[in-house]
Amino acid sequence: MKKLRQSTVEPVFGSLTQYYSLRKIGVLGKAGAHKVMLMAAIAFNLKKYLKKGGRKSSITFFKAIIDALCRYLNTFLVSPSEIENHYHFS
Repeated sequence: MKKLRQSTVEPVFGSLTQYYSLRKIGVLGKAGAHKVMLMAAIAFNLKKYLKKGGRKSSITFFKAIIDALCRYLNTFLVSPSEIENHYHFS
């Protein structure tokens, strides 16, 4: 099990820390860190997909990516009143 993890997950984290400068995440809170890691994962997977020759059906691929990013961004868009309620500004 350890060898499987070393060959699948740990190189990804190594790439994220070395090439995407994610040694430290410059946001506060778990929600912010979650957003940063999701965007890094999207960038990593796009790079991996394009490197493996995924350019043949690029129009449908990029339409799917745009749809996924729009859904992702809509999940994190909140109204200002929700932000005020969450952070309890005085």
